[in-house]
Amino acid sequence: MNPGSIGWAYVDSEGNLKAKGQIPLQMGLPNGKQDAQIVDAILQLAALASSFECPVVCEELDFSDKKERLGEARRKYARMLSSWAYSRFYELLQSILSNRGINVITANPAYSSLIGLVKYMRMYGLSSDCAAALVVARRGMRLNELPQSSITAYASVNEDKHVWSFWSELNKKIKRSSKINRRHDYFTVSNWSFLDNLSNEEA
Repeated sequence: MNPGSIGWAYVDSEGNLKAKGQIPLQMGLPNGKQDAQIVDAILQLAALASSFECPVVCEELDFSDKKERLGEARRKYARMLSSWAYSRFYELLQSILSNRGINVITANPAYSSLIGLVKYMRMYGLSSDCAAALVVARRGMRLNELPQSSITAYASVNEDKHVWSFWSELNKKIKRSSKINRRHDYFTVSNWSFLDNLSNEEA
């Protein structure tokens, strides 16, 4: 869920992307209209789940963590989503879907945005929210997110640690690099050799 849209992705039993889309959201609505818009968005998700005959996987709701992560983002972006009824969305999502017999699975969203940008955005031509949704869906299926060889050639993986440790270090390196300054830049990255010059200490 981002300001302006909810990204969704449908994956098959192997975790491969089969369908995706966005549900538009209008920001700054009065409470009554905001609730109505949330309900409409959830009903669209319910219709998708029924059509695909699958559960809905979403981020674990931890708004304090969300706000902390937003603090690292652009101030305008943070204000937009902080003012949005984030918790209200998840409250209604659980209620509406359970009333329709649709199972809701929560998944830890750690590094889901980064993994989506690095692994899937370019591969499938996705928006950033749909790419993150794909990662959340795969995580709900207990699938691992090992980095592709084009990255591990320049950023090592410690097999003794959880794979998230790799994504944590990669995130630090990307922030240090001048090659990627905005999400759209991930579309243009075909060679990750610039990571080779960035040691973990520099990152």
